Amino acid sequence: MKKIYIKSFFFWFVLLVLALINATIREAGYKPILEPYIGLWAHQISSLTGILLFFIAIYFFLKRNNNYNKKDLIFMGIIWFVMTIAFETLMNVFMRNLNFKQVLQTYYFWQGEIWVFVLLSLLILPFVVDKILNKKINNSLNQ
Repeated sequence: MKKIYIKSFFFWFVLLVLALINATIREAGYKPILEPYIGLWAHQISSLTGILLFFIAIYFFLKRNNNYNKKDLIFMGIIWFVMTIAFETLMNVFMRNLNFKQVLQTYYFWQGEIWVFVLLSLLILPFVVDKILNKKINNSLNQ
């Protein structure tokens, strides 16, 4: 197994900590203020800030671990995607006591849930960050 996959596996725990911090800020900070006025928007804002935090973390992860190829980026995204779905499902079932139908409803973007976009970001952010990093490298080489 490639070293970058092992690093990606353990890096997911960094993403988890960021997600938990983001959720704590939402729950203790702006959700009690916003919810009476704009409903689910606290979760939508939290999803967007989560994606931003993931972007920043993945940027530094890939910048520090630059020995990867496009195939590795696919596997990184899949690792993070699958681990997140597994964690989220287990947490919802065992901690929040939701049944699987209720868990599936958290993916219904047509009902205002944007959690699915957080998951999709885990698949595409490695490519977005790689593109940005390669553009920076190419720009510095051309100067």
